Amino acid sequence: MNWMKSQLKQGVLGSGWKNMVIAALLIVALHFTDEIYAVLNHGPNLIFMKSYFDTLIPVIPPFIIPYDSLQYFIYASLILFLAFRIRIFKSAALSMILVWFVSYTFYFFAQSFVMRPHLTGNDPFVKMILAVYASDHPYNDFPSLHTSLSTLMAFHWIKIDKRIGVPVAIWAALIVASTVFVKQHYLSDVIIGLGLSFAVSRLFLKYVAKEPI
Repeated sequence: MNWMKSQLKQGVLGSGWKNMVIAALLIVALHFTDEIYAVLNHGPNLIFMKSYFDTLIPVIPPFIIPYDSLQYFIYASLILFLAFRIRIFKSAALSMILVWFVSYTFYFFAQSFVMRPHLTGNDPFVKMILAVYASDHPYNDFPSLHTSLSTLMAFHWIKIDKRIGVPVAIWAALIVASTVFVKQHYLSDVIIGLGLSFAVSRLFLKYVAKEPI
């Protein structure tokens, strides 16, 4: 019980009304920033990032499970950060917003396109991939938001506790891998997404979480 109280004191309920207001504003900002994605998710594309190495990567249908888990991964992380580590919550929220806007700049000025394979069959994983294809247009690919958002969450979890952060990072790595194994992204999308998440996370963990990195 004492341990739980000490953890909650580091969360939003133990951090004072100013942090409560900031947290509320960040939650609103996260929601509306996320909504911009759909507005930009259309052609025409100006860049096409497929490489020879992308042609060597097969479709692995079970990877749709980690791919589809991204939203749950983010929501669970943010809720736990909010409840137990308000500084980490603020850092993660601001990191997400900046990553989104950097990515949106590419989507607006240099829209990309991914060529999806023609999949058939009754495999449930294939059906899940086709459902993703039907609900998400083949644009907004470079850089990969699945990559950058999942990776920055892993960086923040590692900052809290490596015992939690390492298994979380492994799941984030599966999400990153899933983007190419379900043919939603090309390798260049992933590489730039990783670099973006590293740079942004480092910035906000240093200056918002105010802990050495």
